[in-house]
Amino acid sequence: MKPHHVRDRRRSIHFDGRTVTLMVATKYWGFMPKDTHYEFRVSKLTDVKHTEATKRDPGEVVFVAPNASTAIVTNVPSGCDELPGNTFRYDYPKLAKVKAFVEAVEKARKK
Repeated sequence: MKPHHVRDRRRSIHFDGRTVTLMVATKYWGFMPKDTHYEFRVSKLTDVKHTEATKRDPGEVVFVAPNASTAIVTNVPSGCDELPGNTFRYDYPKLAKVKAFVEAVEKARKK
């Protein structure tokens, strides 16, 4: 299986066939950039909720798992969305890549 990777709005998601990794740009000591990683094993995911982006509104992918972080990540730099640690938001031009990503995750969940 080929790995999938999508980056948008200072967050990125990566899928290697077994684990989904969500990386969020955060601030360290108030100004230094740092990435915070959230990992979700495909076998532990109970649901993947996908709201498709439109030309006016961004889309979202929410990874639902028993121990998934639902706390809002607030120490983000400007230009980054304050979202929970299990949510990836993207703009319309990335729709095709995100659809392929979600399909790959769903296919792996069904195995």
